[in-house]
Amino acid sequence: MFRMAGMVTSSSLRKLALLPLSLLLLAGCGKVETTPSQAPVASAPVASPAQQSAIPNSFNDVAAQLDSGGDLYVYLNTAQFLGKLSHGVDVLHDLALSGSASMSATDRAQAEKAFAALKDAVHKSGIEDVTGFGASSFAVSPGLYRNKFFAHHDPAKGTGILWSLCGKEPHALNGLDFLPVDTATAGFGDFDLAGLINFLRQETQQSGIPEAQQAVSQWETQFTGVTGLKLDDVLQSLNGSMGMVITLDATSTISIPLGSQAQTIPTPRLAILLAVKNDLIFNQVDKMLSSNPGIIKADEPDLRMRTMPLPFFPGINLRPTVAQWNGFLVIASDEKLIRNMIAVQKGAPGFKSTPEYTALSAGMPTEGNSFGICTQRFADVYLKFENQMFANQPGGNPAQVATMQRIISNYEKVPRNYAVGVRMPNGWLSVAQGSQGSSQLIAPMIVAPVAIAAGVAIPYYSAMHRDFTP
Repeated sequence: MFRMAGMVTSSSLRKLALLPLSLLLLAGCGKVETTPSQAPVASAPVASPAQQSAIPNSFNDVAAQLDSGGDLYVYLNTAQFLGKLSHGVDVLHDLALSGSASMSATDRAQAEKAFAALKDAVHKSGIEDVTGFGASSFAVSPGLYRNKFFAHHDPAKGTGILWSLCGKEPHALNGLDFLPVDTATAGFGDFDLAGLINFLRQETQQSGIPEAQQAVSQWETQFTGVTGLKLDDVLQSLNGSMGMVITLDATSTISIPLGSQAQTIPTPRLAILLAVKNDLIFNQVDKMLSSNPGIIKADEPDLRMRTMPLPFFPGINLRPTVAQWNGFLVIASDEKLIRNMIAVQKGAPGFKSTPEYTALSAGMPTEGNSFGICTQRFADVYLKFENQMFANQPGGNPAQVATMQRIISNYEKVPRNYAVGVRMPNGWLSVAQGSQGSSQLIAPMIVAPVAIAAGVAIPYYSAMHRDFTP
């Protein structure tokens, strides 16, 4: 029996020894017989035909405005529910008044008017014209992301107040031309404040609700009593845009008390700008301030300015200033910021001359209806201030403070960002380019609650462990 097993084993080994030689011979024969023309060619994958949704949607129109191949790419068809909001108001009406048998005729009539007014406002707002939303996030380079958002409407629609409030045709973003070098954050945009107020007034008048009509009438009377101007005259003087600029002046500092310590930051300056057609509002402000002997006046060819020093805040040089300049009514924390903006507009280096703006604006729309900027200068000061605030919390648990600071440093970074909003024939496009992409924007929503819970739970667990450990 053992001899037979040995014979089988030897035979098997001889066959295995011949197998590599056989494979080599077969491979050699294959090389001789195969010609280049006979070599197998891999067939290209057949592209599947584009699918067509059984329900028409705005996917293609939205996708045309987004960046594919990045970290985020999403579309939502809203026509099925936003397009039926008026019907939803009818359903709400039926539900609210289904048990109204006990209501008086007057109360029921008022309720009917309220629902009618709500339905009319929804219909005229233009929100029912929104057929889809889309968003994308794309890494342009390491540490620089381009994020887009697009709200679509049918090109034949989009006439509601929602679409007309924030401008009409895109135009040059002129507000960029007078931002100082030390700009921390700024935003300019078209906004039809007069159109919004007139829309609300019209809807109130059409509602037929006496209480609402009386409230609007009283508000207009109070406005005239406080300002000395008629509301309609003020609305007619507006020119449909506004802006805000905040700078951080590193040449001077202020101290802000935080608990037992104080945080020193560059001096912030603020200016709010309202585009106007004439000097109606400035003249009225000038008239109201004329009785104050401490007012500092400046009347120059392109500038009228009134400054009122306030020596009531130690360590803060607060000098509220109102000015008429460059087609804007400007309300500022002091006259220095206004002077800086004028200098930039006349050719002095401004924020547009900085490497930061060059990087953030590369490939961005050069025309639009609005823009917003958050600079590294603002981000650094904000995070420094926030860290100091957490560290100086009275009675704060060290573990909780450390956890919150880790969240701030890892996830809650204030981004450098430059965004432009553009009204298009078929919707509204927002393009933002900066230091945060989809992962940085979404991660804090998931991580922060878990980390906060851990920061609270760990100290309690440690205390319990100490108490129950023998």
